Amino acid sequence: MGKRGLVTRERAGGVTVTLTHTGRQAVTAVRPGLDAAVRRHFTDKLSAREMETLSSVLRRL
Repeated sequence: MGKRGLVTRERAGGVTVTLTHTGRQAVTAVRPGLDAAVRRHFTDKLSAREMETLSSVLRRL
């Protein structure tokens, strides 16, 4: 993705990856299909309780 100009990387005690303007445009273009794939492969497989637990864990990160 870096070679395509979609992200930049910074190394300072870890790695921070940031979407560029071009990267944001690419994500916007594929968003409907991406949303459907995330639902199909992840969220549709979790119960409401599991989604609450996952949300809680991810907020702490």
